[in-house]
Amino acid sequence: MIASLRNGLADGLTVTRHHHSVSAARYRPRHIHLSSRAPDGLSWRFSGAVAVYRPCAGVRYIASRTTGESPAKDIPLTVPATSPKKHKVELRPGPVKPQKASSEATSVPPPSATLSAAPESSTATPHAPSDASKPHVSTHPESVIETAKEDYFDASQHGILAPPPEGASWVRKLYHQGKELFKFYWNGVKLINIHRKRVRAIEARVKSGGTPLSRRESRFIALYKEDALKLIPFILIVIIAEEVIPLVVIYAPFLLPSTCLLPSQKERIENKRREKQKTYAESMRSIFQGVHSRAVSEPELSADALLRDRSVPISYLGLFAQSTFGPPPIRIRRVKKHLSSIADDDAFLLSENHGEHLTALALREALEERGIITEGLTTDAMRARLRWWLTESAKPESDPIRKRLELVAANVVGKHN
Repeated sequence: MIASLRNGLADGLTVTRHHHSVSAARYRPRHIHLSSRAPDGLSWRFSGAVAVYRPCAGVRYIASRTTGESPAKDIPLTVPATSPKKHKVELRPGPVKPQKASSEATSVPPPSATLSAAPESSTATPHAPSDASKPHVSTHPESVIETAKEDYFDASQHGILAPPPEGASWVRKLYHQGKELFKFYWNGVKLINIHRKRVRAIEARVKSGGTPLSRRESRFIALYKEDALKLIPFILIVIIAEEVIPLVVIYAPFLLPSTCLLPSQKERIENKRREKQKTYAESMRSIFQGVHSRAVSEPELSADALLRDRSVPISYLGLFAQSTFGPPPIRIRRVKKHLSSIADDDAFLLSENHGEHLTALALREALEERGIITEGLTTDAMRARLRWWLTESAKPESDPIRKRLELVAANVVGKHN
């Protein structure tokens, strides 16, 4: 039995060897590598040994065996040449044009929408910026530095100040501008001294019985006295802190003498004065209406009685473009002093053919001193208004200040015909 088992095992081994030899003759080992890429970006690959069996012509059987080793250790991977990856295009709707709505709040996008649309700004078509994205243009006056630069440039254009040399550094330009301004202010101070000598000569001539004082000379003397009062504070400002003069020009122009003002600075002061007059004439119209009604209905009232109300002196001082600060007695005194000087000026104009010789600039200045708004008036209209004022003020009146209080109020309320 054992012998039969041994013979059977030997026969089986013989058959197995024969089968393996036949298989080895019919199978041809091959090693293949397959890879593919799907349209959605995913890829797969296969690597392993393959045996090809050919029992007869025209028939092929394939058997495969997956190796346990990494494909990188067998054969290096060869990446097929592909076209470069295109940028991903996000199909989002473009910016919507704002619709005409009654409220601007409905057209303003929320912050989240603004942030999400930021990456698309490089590829989207540029549109006109909305009101929110436009730079805000300020209507207020410019900075003090820019204003000072413009004043210096305007003065150099008029030949008052020498411009800095070309190609100079900013240090040299700053030194040059400071030197030119100091020379200008020093010449203004010397000019006040020259005016002082002329005023003394005029007063000596009138005192000795010479030619009577004219309106032009009278105004020149008044201007000199104002400049002389401002001289000492101005000299102290120049010596201590010259660089604050632009601030003084903008915020406290009443501290500067008229001989130390640049042309653009004078124009700015005049514009502010006219704006103040217009504001008080419009906002205090009811007060002037009350003063005019009381002056006409009660002729026996004095100037002090008409100015007794606290708001009346403030209204007149604002219309004259003068300071409104101080207690009521100081305000009343300031109003009466101004109207007294106007009465003296009226006498000069009456003696000089009702001011027919005045130029347009002098005519405008004379009307504004009397609280008459000249905006929108032609030269002929201004002459007619001055003629009305002089005619009414020349009428007999016991108190010239009271009469001019009434005329100022009548002009504001429109009763100047």
